[in-house]
Amino acid sequence: MTFLLRAVLAVVGLLVSARFVARLARHALAVHAPLAGASPGLRGGQSTDILLSHVPLEPGMRVLQIGTPDPGLVRGLARQVGKYGKVYVLESSGERADRLARQLRTARVTNAEVLSGDPARLELPDSTFDLALCVHSLADQPRRQRTLWELQRVLRPRGHLSVRESLRPGRYLRRGTLKSEASAVGLVCREEHGTPLAYTANFRKPA
Repeated sequence: MTFLLRAVLAVVGLLVSARFVARLARHALAVHAPLAGASPGLRGGQSTDILLSHVPLEPGMRVLQIGTPDPGLVRGLARQVGKYGKVYVLESSGERADRLARQLRTARVTNAEVLSGDPARLELPDSTFDLALCVHSLADQPRRQRTLWELQRVLRPRGHLSVRESLRPGRYLRRGTLKSEASAVGLVCREEHGTPLAYTANFRKPA
């Protein structure tokens, strides 16, 4: 009788453990899945919502987004900044910029504009944006330190830089490396979300 009871309890324990592990796996995939457009992909509203919940967005903000020219993410940004805010998306390719602009017009997103240019040489005025958002883009920049200087320049005093990175084959920006390079241009790390392999880090430009 004791042996049978132990066997039943063992089976029950295995079932409970399996459910618990499966739930943890689903949560990890939802929270830490790569958030990029064309490659890992911002697929589905849940990933977009999770990313935006980790970004210091407020109504009325002027936002510069670099990387991941995903219409769903741009719509989410535009919705959160509202009619008094505006989202600018920087694309390195003029062809992709035109395509994204057409998609946003079709979706009737009126407070977003698509720009074409080099992140390491922004043809934008100083102190223009409240938030710069880089999604899976800094690791790919050949002149990353110069790009960070440019982002710091176009941010207003007390403006934010949010960086989303996750492990990808051959391309990854370690959180410690990012913090060191951002500090070198005068940006202060305020908070971090996620894990070392998939994170969002928020920095702020001093007043």
